[in-house]
Amino acid sequence: MMAKSVDGVYAAGRRGQAWLKVKQARTLDLVILAAEWGSGRRRGTLSNLHLGARDVERGGFVMLGKTFKGLTDEMLAWQTKTFLEIEIGRDERTVYMRPEVVAEIAFNDIQASPHYPGGFALRFARVKRYRTDKTAAEADTFATIQSIYQQTTGQPPPVR
Repeated sequence: MMAKSVDGVYAAGRRGQAWLKVKQARTLDLVILAAEWGSGRRRGTLSNLHLGARDVERGGFVMLGKTFKGLTDEMLAWQTKTFLEIEIGRDERTVYMRPEVVAEIAFNDIQASPHYPGGFALRFARVKRYRTDKTAAEADTFATIQSIYQQTTGQPPPVR
């Protein structure tokens, strides 16, 4: 949807401050599979989150992307402490954890992507809140992601 100033003039092919594109944000409840150590101001905290959806067909979880957006200082402190308590392994940058923590993730679109195992990526993903009232078994499914992709693009989901 486009919004414009009442006195804004349409100029074909040009962008300006009089026109604003407004997109509806959707949300999914996804499981945190891993987190990367932050840098700069976030140094010493687990920041960049690896997001996964439940894979009912194959079992386990399918990674859909990463995000570090939407996190407050309080959330960073909480998740660093919590994630280290459920750690199952790590490498130089990433701490892997038991898939127990669910977060509500806002996003604008789902796009096909060869970068993640599920073949999808969330555009403009950001953390809205942690869902301490939900278990990983109640998180959204990979089938839901495929359905949203098909509804919004009119294309069949990518084969993985």
